[in-house]
Amino acid sequence: MRYIGNKTRLLPFIASALDRLRLRVGSAHDAFAGTAAVGRALKQRGWRVASSDLMTYSYVFQRAYVVAQRAPNFADLRAADPELRAALRGARFRRAVAARGGGALATVAEYLARWIDPEPGFVSSHFGPEGGRMYFSIENARRIDAVRARLDAWRAEGLVSDDAFYLLLAALVEGADRVANTAGVYAAYIKSWQPNALHALDLLVTLPVNGVRGATAHQADAAAVARAIGPVDLLYVDPPYNSRQYAGYYHVPEIIARGWFGAEVPALSGKTGLPSRGGQRSAWSSARGVTRAFEELLAGTSAKHVLVSYNSEGLMPESVLRRTLTEASIDGSVRRFTRAYRRYRADRDHARRRYRDDGLRELLYYARLRR
Repeated sequence: MRYIGNKTRLLPFIASALDRLRLRVGSAHDAFAGTAAVGRALKQRGWRVASSDLMTYSYVFQRAYVVAQRAPNFADLRAADPELRAALRGARFRRAVAARGGGALATVAEYLARWIDPEPGFVSSHFGPEGGRMYFSIENARRIDAVRARLDAWRAEGLVSDDAFYLLLAALVEGADRVANTAGVYAAYIKSWQPNALHALDLLVTLPVNGVRGATAHQADAAAVARAIGPVDLLYVDPPYNSRQYAGYYHVPEIIARGWFGAEVPALSGKTGLPSRGGQRSAWSSARGVTRAFEELLAGTSAKHVLVSYNSEGLMPESVLRRTLTEASIDGSVRRFTRAYRRYRADRDHARRRYRDDGLRELLYYARLRR
C-alpha cells in the first residue's frame, strides 16, 4: 500500500541496526504498526510481536501479516458455496489459480477478484462517479463493494476463520489502493483517470509468516498498549513525523477496512467524503503534543530496549528526541544510526507546492531502558 512512512524500503537498514546492537531475539512491541511491514519482518527474524495502531486498516494488516500463522484451507467455504465449487471445476479457473501460485488462499482470491459479479454498494455510491467522486472507476468501485460484502457475509455465517477473513480483507485494501485514482493519499482524488485506476481490481494475497506463536494485534493508543502488554524486550517506535492526520489522508482504506454493515453506516461529508464523526486523531501529529506523547510512551512501556525511527523533517526536534531518550535510558547513553533516502512524494512540484529537495535522513535511535 502506498503509505506515508512505509518502512518497506528501510527494512534492511533496521535489520542492520538490530544486528549491530546484538540484541537478543525475544518479544517486541511495534507501537505504530502502519502497514505492519516492520512487525512482519521482526516475526520473520524470530521475534514474538505485539503490534498496535489507531487505524482499522492497520489492525487488518497486523492480523494478516503478523498474527496469522498459516494459510487457511477454506474447507467450510468450499462445502457451503456452490458457485465456488462450480468455478473449481473449470479449466480456465484452475489455470488462473495456478498462475497465482496455487493453493487454497490463491483459489479464493481468484474467485473474489474475477468470478463474483460486481454490485453497487457503499463504495460505488460514495467514492465512484455514481457518487460524484472519482476515487475508483465504476467497475472497480462495484467490485470492491461485492468483495467486501461477500467477506462480511462469509464471516457472519462462520464459513471463514478470523485469519482467513483478515488475509483476504488485507488483500482487498491493498488491491483497492493499487487502482485508486489518487496521487498516493486520499486527501484528494485526481480529476482525470490515471492509468492505474483503469486497471481491474485484483487481490494479491500474502502468505502468512509461520513464526513464533503468540503475536497479538491492537487497535489502540501506543502508550495504552505498552502498559497493557507488560514487559517486552524491544519497543520499536515509528511515529508520524509531521502534522498530517492519517485519519484524513487514508479515510477510504479505513472505511473499506471497517465496512458499512449493520448499524454503523458511515456518514460522509465534504468533497472527499470524510466521515462526519471525528476520532483517531494522533497527538504525535501535533508539534505541541508530540514530545509529551513520546514521554508518556516511554513512561508506560516495560521494554528493556527502545529503537526509534525518525527522520530529519520530524515535528520533534532531534535535540528534544535525543534528550528525552537520554533521560529515559538506564545509563544516559543514546546511539544513533543514519541513512539517506528519497522523500515519499504524494504529488509533484507545482506552482503552489515546492519540495525543498528529495533528500532526507532516516534516523534510528537506540537506548537501553532497563536491565
